[in-house]
Amino acid sequence: MSASPKLQLQQLILLQTLDDEIIEHNELLDDIPAQVDGGRAELEEKRKILSTAKEELDALKKKRKDLEAKVQGENDHMAKAKIKLPAVKTNKEYTAINMEVDAIKEKVSGLEDQELEIMEILEEKQKEFPGIEKIFKGESDLFQEYQANKEAELKRMKQELQVLVEKRDVIKAEIEAVVLQRYEKVLKARDGRAVVVLKENICQGCFQQILPQMAINVKVGESIQQCSNCLRFLYWDETPEAATPK
Repeated sequence: MSASPKLQLQQLILLQTLDDEIIEHNELLDDIPAQVDGGRAELEEKRKILSTAKEELDALKKKRKDLEAKVQGENDHMAKAKIKLPAVKTNKEYTAINMEVDAIKEKVSGLEDQELEIMEILEEKQKEFPGIEKIFKGESDLFQEYQANKEAELKRMKQELQVLVEKRDVIKAEIEAVVLQRYEKVLKARDGRAVVVLKENICQGCFQQILPQMAINVKVGESIQQCSNCLRFLYWDETPEAATPK
């Protein structure tokens, strides 16, 4: 024995309520991975800042080491030049070697100035680095917690969605196949909204006024009525607005 139109309409209203929740859950399920990806992208920006700071430190250390090697090389060169002095036989050779030594000294002095400048910059960067590292560690910990929460939320939402789908299957079994097919068709065509309330003879789906006789039929509730404009199923909410709690 098939259910009465009035009972079927009640089931359609319940079905729409479940579909509203199912749509909301699916939207949230789609949003969660994007939210996590957004958080991961923000963390990656912080990681780049840390990586850049470390690369700068490494580059400064290498430059300092290279300068130290150059200074050592020039000092060795100067020592070899000085060794020649006792063996020189002419003033010209003596002067040439002294000029060479002076040139090396000037070059060493310039290299040492560069090294000192690099050391000052390096010292400043080394002071800043722990703070940058600490910020990244804090952001990383926050993201890990955020990701764990989102994974838990995702799991919970999937479980809730499964329950809603099972409830929907139960409700569907109470509705005649022809009516259910019409409902599913309208649901798809009208962006998930197949059942709407009638208010002051106006369909709250397309906001068009319906014929007076149809409005009477909707209010009586003994038959299933669909809006002549958008084909949504209509029902009458008998709860007076004044009854809304303050």
